[in-house]
Amino acid sequence: MSETSPETSNPDSSLVFDVLSALHPEVVTTATEAGGATGEAVFSPRPEHRGNPGWLHGGLAATVLDHVCARISAASMGERVVTGKLDLRYRNPVSLADGPYTVRGEAERARGRMVKVTAAIHDHDGKRLVEAKGLFVTLRGSSLKTS
Repeated sequence: MSETSPETSNPDSSLVFDVLSALHPEVVTTATEAGGATGEAVFSPRPEHRGNPGWLHGGLAATVLDHVCARISAASMGERVVTGKLDLRYRNPVSLADGPYTVRGEAERARGRMVKVTAAIHDHDGKRLVEAKGLFVTLRGSSLKTS
């Protein structure tokens, strides 16, 4: 019996993987002197990410920000994290045609198993379009398995 992966078992799955992978941009992180971390990524929305005509779907903006915040939090903590809380503020719509966008964020110094992080999607002029504030938690000491 041969194994099948999601990518090979469904002919549409490679398209789904391609669409979703664009929502998880590479995040370059840097440690701060205060014990936290900063991070930056470039996000290019695609037509498949549409909510209202011409605009990025708000849930997908949340997905991008959650991903970037988690990567920055993990860099700050030095281990894997999960989202404990994520609050969003949609200041302006994100146009599908005006990308790519820069996503920048910063994590504070960790306190125990938790770290606070903020991030935003910025347009070409540096204007903050969507902002996120989150609390991320390590799985250290939890009953959840990380494997």
